Amino acid sequence: MDRFLENDSVLKIISVVIAILLWFIVSSSNPTQTTNRSFGPIPLSQSSLTRANLSVGALDPNVVTVTLKGSPQSVQNASIRQIAAFVELADITRAGTYSVPVRVSVPEGTSLVSVVPNHVVVTVDQLGTKHFAVALHPLGTPAPGYEIKSSAVSVKEASVNGPTSELAQIRSVVADVSVGGRAANFQEQVILLPLNRKDQVVPDVQVSPNLVTATVAIQPIPPQKTVPVVVKYTGTPAAGYQVGQITVAPATVDITGTSAALSGISQVNTQMVSVVGQTSTVTETVPLAFPKGISGMTINSVTVTITISPSG
Repeated sequence: MDRFLENDSVLKIISVVIAILLWFIVSSSNPTQTTNRSFGPIPLSQSSLTRANLSVGALDPNVVTVTLKGSPQSVQNASIRQIAAFVELADITRAGTYSVPVRVSVPEGTSLVSVVPNHVVVTVDQLGTKHFAVALHPLGTPAPGYEIKSSAVSVKEASVNGPTSELAQIRSVVADVSVGGRAANFQEQVILLPLNRKDQVVPDVQVSPNLVTATVAIQPIPPQKTVPVVVKYTGTPAAGYQVGQITVAPATVDITGTSAALSGISQVNTQMVSVVGQTSTVTETVPLAFPKGISGMTINSVTVTITISPSG
C-alpha cells in the first residue's frame, strides 16, 4: 500500500479526482450563480390608442438595449427574438408629446436587469381631413411633331385624411401621367400623390380616391410662323401736336393656322388706336387683328405706345 501511494502517477490521479469533487461541492453549494448579457437594438412596439381621432406620429428613439440576467445556460440560450420591448399608450387621450416608460417581456429562466433608455418620447397627433383640387401633371414630351391638345382627370377634388401635422405640409394633390413619346389620345389609371412645397410625397396620409383616370388628347403640332406686329392708329392729335415715335411690346407674335393661310401672312396688325385730339403720349393694351384662319400661339394683345409731341 505504501509503495502504491509513493507512485507519482497515482498521486496525480488522486489529486485530479479530489479537485473535481471539490468543484462539484462548490458548485452545488452555489446553485444561484448568474451572469448578465445585453441584447440590442430591439425595435419598440406600441399598443393601440383608445381614441379613434388620434394617431402616433413618432417614437423617439424607436429601439432600445435590454440587459438580462440568469443562469449561464439560460442567458446563453436566450435570443433577441424572444425579447419584446413595447410602450403602453392606452391612457393617452389627447394630442401632445409624452414621456412613456418602456416595458419588456423576457425569455423564461431570465430576468430584466435594465432597459436603455427606460423612457421614450411619444408624439401623438390629432387626425383630420382636408380637401384639395386635383391637378394633372404631364411627365415627358410627346413624340416629335406632336403636342398635348388637352388633358383632364376624372375627379376635380380629393380628400386627404391623416395627422394634422402632416396635412399642414400638403401643398397640392397631383396625378402624374407620362406622355413621353405619345402620338395619339389615351386614357390611363394614375395614383393621386399628396405633395409638399418641395414636390415630395407627404407620408402617413390617405388620399381618397386613391386611383383616378387621366385623359390626354395628343395632336400634331400645327404649322407656325413668327411675324412682326404693326400698329394701326386713326385720327390726328390736337392742333399744334403731332404723332412721334410708335412702339409695341412684344414686337413679334407667334401665329398658327393652315399652311395655305400662313403663306400669305407677313405681319399682324393691331386693332385701331385712336389719337384724335390727343395732346400727350397714348399707351394702351390693344387686341391683335388676326386674319381669318390665323390665331396667336401664346398672346392675343400687345402694349402700344404712341408718342404725341408739340409740332415744330
